[in-house]
Amino acid sequence: MVENIFKIPGYELSEYLNKSVLTVRKQLFLFVAISLIVHMMPIILNVNLAGEVVEKKKPPTTVKFIQRAPRLQKQMELQKTPKIVERNMQRRVSQQRMSMMPRTMTTSSSHGGTALGSLGRPGDLVDRSFSAKQQFYGPNISTEIANTRSGSKSLGSLKDELIDYSNFQDRFYGWVEQGKNKKDISGYLEFFQLRYRGSKIDENSEEGWNVVPQALPALVEYAEDNTKLDIILKGAIRLDSKELMEVPMLYMMGSQTEPLYTKKEVEGLEKYLRSGGFLFIDDGYAARWGSFNQKSRQMVTDALGYDGEFEKIPNNHWLYHCWEDFGGAPPGEDEVRPNPNHPYKEKYNYLEGVFLNGRLVVLLSSKGYNKAWGQWPRNPPNLGGPLDNARQLQFGLNVIVFACTQKGGIIDQNKQKLAAQQN
Repeated sequence: MVENIFKIPGYELSEYLNKSVLTVRKQLFLFVAISLIVHMMPIILNVNLAGEVVEKKKPPTTVKFIQRAPRLQKQMELQKTPKIVERNMQRRVSQQRMSMMPRTMTTSSSHGGTALGSLGRPGDLVDRSFSAKQQFYGPNISTEIANTRSGSKSLGSLKDELIDYSNFQDRFYGWVEQGKNKKDISGYLEFFQLRYRGSKIDENSEEGWNVVPQALPALVEYAEDNTKLDIILKGAIRLDSKELMEVPMLYMMGSQTEPLYTKKEVEGLEKYLRSGGFLFIDDGYAARWGSFNQKSRQMVTDALGYDGEFEKIPNNHWLYHCWEDFGGAPPGEDEVRPNPNHPYKEKYNYLEGVFLNGRLVVLLSSKGYNKAWGQWPRNPPNLGGPLDNARQLQFGLNVIVFACTQKGGIIDQNKQKLAAQQN
């Protein structure tokens, strides 16, 4: 049997289109649903999907504070008493019958020290005197006030008056002043004694560098009793010490012990002597041929080389006249010789020294002044004692005054530096 199939034109196409549209709608609905779910999830789950916005901030402006060290200045007290100056002033009066009339007035601080308290009538006294009950704030003034505009006192002389050695005791190891009278000595000195290694123990079981411990205390006592010097015994110092460059003078004592030294100590001695230092070598054994005497000379020669040449100091040198007058080297252990164990009786009527550019930098005594200072008054009768040591102490003071006032010395250099700072 034959089936009759009727085909409607365009029906298949319409069916296909309907299915396609339906499929597209389903997919679109699915995409919309998925999109809604995706967008609603942050709200439902409270998730912050927004990226954090990092704001780049500029670093704050900082100011670096550098604290400077305080400038130390020693306070200086100026004590001056105000001077009442009486002046005559003339004031022109407009009236014809009173052409010029003198007016007397005195300067006062009761009205501020500058403005006139009351003009008054011509010829009346205007009270402008200083009140004794007035309060002053600031430094006390004890000396008279000088009018610098009148030229009565120069600025340089005023600076000289303000300089006092007590103001520099925390800066320098010494400050010595000599007045117009050479006996007028004032100031202070920190006195150092050279400490060295000795080859053996010296006399009386003492170390060689301090063989006569009583010598320096006796000299210091004499200096303070006869001058205005304040001498402080600071003890021993070595040639390789950093403080050595500030020491105005250095005292080296010895007797029979041979001093030993290193290359560094010799270099320190050279630098010290060439920088203004002064070394006083005092041979207590009083023998140029002795081990201490010879080795000390060698030490100076090793330090200064060809410049370390010893020569006799003439009797007219200022060393013998700077405080007390001497015709030459005063007697010492070489002339008294109370020690019976000394094999020779040599006498030396001179002292020796080393000069650098005319400045005496090393003084060598072969006369044993340290024993004269410390032992002569204590010598028993069997050794010829006690002996008078006044002249020997006077010469020791001469050495101190000379070393501390010599041109080109350490104290003189400090004074020049200070003067340059003030100018």
